[in-house]
Amino acid sequence: MSSHRAHSSATISWRDIPQEVKPTVMSPAGRRRLNRQLIRNVLIGVLAVVLVAGAFEIWRTVSRNPQRFASAAGSRPVEEITLETNGVLDLAWAEQTLALRRDVGLMELDLYAAKERLMATNQVRQAVLTRKFPATLVVQLDERTPVLRLRARQPGGQTGEFLVATDGEVFTGSGFDRDELARLPWLGGVGLTRAGNHFAAIDAIPRVADLLALARENVPDLYASWRVVSLERAAHDRQLIVQSAEIPEIIFSLESDFYGQLARLDLIIERNRARSLRPVQSINLAVDAQQVPVSFRDGPLARQQPPSRPVRSVSAKPSSSSLVTFRLP
Repeated sequence: MSSHRAHSSATISWRDIPQEVKPTVMSPAGRRRLNRQLIRNVLIGVLAVVLVAGAFEIWRTVSRNPQRFASAAGSRPVEEITLETNGVLDLAWAEQTLALRRDVGLMELDLYAAKERLMATNQVRQAVLTRKFPATLVVQLDERTPVLRLRARQPGGQTGEFLVATDGEVFTGSGFDRDELARLPWLGGVGLTRAGNHFAAIDAIPRVADLLALARENVPDLYASWRVVSLERAAHDRQLIVQSAEIPEIIFSLESDFYGQLARLDLIIERNRARSLRPVQSINLAVDAQQVPVSFRDGPLARQQPPSRPVRSVSAKPSSSSLVTFRLP
């Protein structure tokens, strides 16, 4: 038993004896280095926050209230306006429409309000205004192109002449050549509605503009004789009625290829002239591609006088007429 106790005592190591050890005390120099690093990190973080907040405040001031920034920066007055456009409006129109004060600073300009003034006439589809330092305002315009004319009653009760663009927008028009406008067909068979300060766009006009562009490019002589384009049957029958100087009624289908219809129209007119037939009253291109109904007026071949003003309907028939069918290849 004694030997067992001796053996147990011999296996106990000094590591098994509990010892109280004090932690190493940081030196004063080490503590100072740690404090300086902590302070440096805090200062860097505070500086970053201040810079971000300042940049955001400058951006918000410039975008929302440029006058405040301009007064602090000493903005120079606008000395020059430059105009870039794809239409007919000139620099004098832009300066008159913008109506800027002589002493207005470049940074004081409310570009949004200036853009709204340029687009108020509806002739301008899009306007982009850019500040070019030190004192230039750059104006870029995307203008609408007229394809038709119409007469409409204004809110005051007076009847005025308006232009219709390729996208169906209606506007009064400025800067256009009068002779060129006089060659545009009139638009009939349509009622206008107000949409704010303008007339609402006419839905069928983009399709009409396609027909007019094809006719002007491929059969310019026929296009030059067109006087009125009526939308009277556009909504229900999907048809356009064109009145020319020679033919009171040419019916086009809105659902068919305009190029083919124009080719058939040109062929029928040439055949009629070659055969010295009677004056044509109506050509219906919306019925059949191979058999086109054509009605004639009684009497000798004579050229009609163009109408002096647009008409609402061009579908009236004379009291005496005959109908034949042109068979086309």
